[in-house]
Amino acid sequence: MQIERIVVHPQPKLSVVIPARNALRWLPGAIASLGASAEIEILVVDDGSQDGTGDYLRGIKAADRRVRPVLTAGLGPAAARNAGLAAAQAPLVAFLDADDRWRRGKIAAQMELHRLHPDLGFSFTDHRRFAEDGTELATGFGRCRMFAARHSMRREGFVLEHDAQAAIYAEPLVATSTVMASTALLRAVGGFNEQLQRSEDWDLWLHLAACAPVGCLPRTFADHLVRAVDPEGGEGLAQRTARRRVAEAYALPVSHLDQEAVLHCRSSHLTLEADGAALAGLRVQAALLRLTAFAQRPSRKMARAAALDLFGIRRLDQHVP
Repeated sequence: MQIERIVVHPQPKLSVVIPARNALRWLPGAIASLGASAEIEILVVDDGSQDGTGDYLRGIKAADRRVRPVLTAGLGPAAARNAGLAAAQAPLVAFLDADDRWRRGKIAAQMELHRLHPDLGFSFTDHRRFAEDGTELATGFGRCRMFAARHSMRREGFVLEHDAQAAIYAEPLVATSTVMASTALLRAVGGFNEQLQRSEDWDLWLHLAACAPVGCLPRTFADHLVRAVDPEGGEGLAQRTARRRVAEAYALPVSHLDQEAVLHCRSSHLTLEADGAALAGLRVQAALLRLTAFAQRPSRKMARAAALDLFGIRRLDQHVP
């Protein structure tokens, strides 16, 4: 009698969720950037792709047992990430967009931060930012003036203070591809708000920050692709509407923590729109948006950035002293 050998695979310590819709151009690089850690499972959510993503995943699954394809029917990134969250088997979940990359050491360093602080709701890291033409932009933390002024001397992971929600509200600190979070807490709050087609990630980080401590690793552990967006185009208008909706929802609780954060948030959103306009080559529009932000929150850096946009001397916010 032949007895079939049963192979028992240990439960993963980290579930990595990668939403992918027609992203085959970038997906292999994203998966490769995760390295060879045996402690993770890779949940690639094929959200109705028509570019061969399904065939690719079936092939790679045979070669890499960590890969678990999840299928959704073109429901958008929020629903796709929630589908990955529902399938996750590990106590921690991390998110990686298909066109982003993780850097060496991220998994180990961030998991160690969660081990040292098991009450963390989520943690995030700094990240490098690139335009579609390969131009390197300012780092994630490098464009967050308030956060940098407060934490620029830190080199190791730390836990944000009680006003973490205000810090996340005031500036674009948290990039989704840097986040690692408690699976249980994510499920308890319902994951990403699928009614939001944009800014659903910002909404979730603000929600989590009100529920549990937030950790930070001030090192560049991810590479993030920044796409050009015309502020007056369909995508730009959708982003603006979603940001305003989320900002209004959290303005009151944030004001109790830090009234300055509410004022700074408005300037940050104008700067985000200016960034998109600059990448799209709309120099005058970018300069006008930055000047409006300057009127709300005067700074030499903002004034100089507006001038440089106007004369086309640089791209976006890279290396402005």
